[in-house]
Amino acid sequence: MSIDIDQVTHTFIAESRELLEQMESALLAVTRDGLDAVNAIFRAAHTIKGSAGMFGLDPVVRFTHVAESVLDKVRDGAIPVGDELVALLLACRDHIGALVDAVESGTLDDADLAAAGAPLVAQLQAYLDGGAAPAPTGA
Repeated sequence: MSIDIDQVTHTFIAESRELLEQMESALLAVTRDGLDAVNAIFRAAHTIKGSAGMFGLDPVVRFTHVAESVLDKVRDGAIPVGDELVALLLACRDHIGALVDAVESGTLDDADLAAAGAPLVAQLQAYLDGGAAPAPTGA
């Protein structure tokens, strides 16, 4: 049995983009749909992370894992969903999309792409460390 890695990568990219669309829809509806939307957002992130892990796409795994950890705390009720968190998660969704685009273009290890995700990881980490993000400092 031989695996066509190009086909597998193409499938990962297509499925990830569908999941990102679902994630965005659920994020935009989270204040209305509550836990159902949170669960949908978590499932999308979890599936993307798991698939990326199977293919050794470590930058996707690392970034998505932090977002998934915040979402897990939201599911547990430890972090409330507010406008700031929704805005952050939408930005994370966009960054995951950029990572998926980089998989497609073969530029996943781009330093600028990693640097673009660093402030998002820091903001997510603030939720994980204290349960709520500090006010932005403007830096």
